[in-house]
Amino acid sequence: MSHLKLEIDDSRRLTGKNFLWQFPGAIMDAWVDGVDKKEVANCWQGFARLLLDGVGWTTEQTIFRIFEDGISVCLSAPIDALYAATDINECAWQLTCIELRKRLEPGMVPEEIEPLESMIQRLSITIADEINPSLLSLVSEAETHGAPWLADDDEFSLGYGNYSQVWPIIDLPTSSTLQWRNFKSVPTVYVTGTNGKSTTVRLTSAIMAEANLCCGVTSTDFIRVGETIIDSGDYSGPGGARTLLRHPGVEVALLEVARGGLLRRGLPVPNVDVALVTNIAEDHLGQYGINTLEALTQAKCIVAKGLDKNGILILNADDSNLVAYAEALPENEQASNISQKNICWFSLSKDNPVLKQYPGACCYLDQSMMVFERDGQRIPVIDVKDVPMCLNGAAKHNVQNALGAVAIAFHLDISVEAIRCGLMSFNSDVNDNPGRGNIFKYRGATVVVDFAHNVHSMDAMASTWGSMSSGKKNLLLCAAGDRSDFEIESMTRSALAMAPDHLVIAELPNYLRGRQPGEVSQVIAAAAKEHMPTTKLTFSDCPLSGAKAILDQIQEGELALLMALDQRDKIADLMN
Repeated sequence: MSHLKLEIDDSRRLTGKNFLWQFPGAIMDAWVDGVDKKEVANCWQGFARLLLDGVGWTTEQTIFRIFEDGISVCLSAPIDALYAATDINECAWQLTCIELRKRLEPGMVPEEIEPLESMIQRLSITIADEINPSLLSLVSEAETHGAPWLADDDEFSLGYGNYSQVWPIIDLPTSSTLQWRNFKSVPTVYVTGTNGKSTTVRLTSAIMAEANLCCGVTSTDFIRVGETIIDSGDYSGPGGARTLLRHPGVEVALLEVARGGLLRRGLPVPNVDVALVTNIAEDHLGQYGINTLEALTQAKCIVAKGLDKNGILILNADDSNLVAYAEALPENEQASNISQKNICWFSLSKDNPVLKQYPGACCYLDQSMMVFERDGQRIPVIDVKDVPMCLNGAAKHNVQNALGAVAIAFHLDISVEAIRCGLMSFNSDVNDNPGRGNIFKYRGATVVVDFAHNVHSMDAMASTWGSMSSGKKNLLLCAAGDRSDFEIESMTRSALAMAPDHLVIAELPNYLRGRQPGEVSQVIAAAAKEHMPTTKLTFSDCPLSGAKAILDQIQEGELALLMALDQRDKIADLMN
């Protein structure tokens, strides 16, 4: 029996700078076993070159990446023919599989295949149906004039925010009719990382509001311009960024970009002023060929490729993965668009040696004072005791988020006064930061509702609330079905560091992700029973019913920690 495995995991377009390189195109991830991965990649490159040359794309390039259990194969393509590019990539893969099976499985019945000439003719017709010469001409003119542009299947736009103008992709203007000097950018920021992204962009938005700037935000929860939510949902990908940057009210844009969107499509926009990475921790490993923390770090740091030539990369100096990433960067900009000199570090300690190792700016905690330092100038900003979400410094994860927001604001030339006012005005409640450490008082008890969904975020909650003096501690816990058993068990153990007296395990009917009902709850229960008696465990059919069960019996002085991935708004309504 053959052990040869050549199985496509995912095939997709790349619309911007991405994990592998700077070019748009098409990428495919495939599981490979029973054959040398380099042999597979070389075979694919040969067929991809034949097809690219055959359709007239002689200047387009190929690249591949080998990972633990497979390979990613990628080719560049014009931005107006990316669907055709995926077809070319898939055809090259089909040819590769047939060729390798001929070599390695001589007894197998050969698969019928479309003749190469016919394949090239068919792909050429696909390209001809998709191309948009007017779009390419406008993009070329925009880049010549230094005007920012955005394009998708339906629309093309020039300029960002209050400088933007949008046209249907089927009714584009001619270059001669455009006043190119009017199409400008607005200050634009990328924020990514494993945890803290949403909190950081929301806090930074509050600072911008104090500076009398209309700030646009994309996040995993919504698109917001000023105080108006434009749409709700996960908008941490390119679609959310385009929608925001085309909104005429936007004067500053804060783009939360998640790992999934970065790997699926690449960067939403090519040039931003600031990019911040909050932290790196194990989360969603095993997707898109990202199986290690080192690879995940590289994936998150795709945002550095989007920096303008004078852009600043803000990194967490307390995160060893990000420190290792920076150490591998060149010391000057000649070899890369980002160098060690372009980094601004932030840390919970002024004595972190990383702050002294690199020449750029830094933001740190000096005892309880947040300080920003640049060009030898030390600027005290605010005491953490005056920042509500930091809980007098006990919420260290929020202290880090605040330090990152301070660094962003300084690099956008926001005044110290506006920064201080924004930090003081931002609260851990459902209005300022929904789903992130929201604190309620209910029947004399303290109730915390949080989105905590991985080990790193659960560790942060345990650090903040585990040693908190209180009466009985009640914990609600749930997990999505696309997490591995190991991840669910690890999150459970992290949560139990909060030392709960009562654990309610909630089902997530909307997040089974292929699991059977009750399956995830049993994984949580099995891990919990290693640390607490069965008599302290109860089950609920959803987070809302579990929260209601806790709140119905909670007493004055007790603490309830509701780690709810779903129904958070309805849970909050129970306490209003």
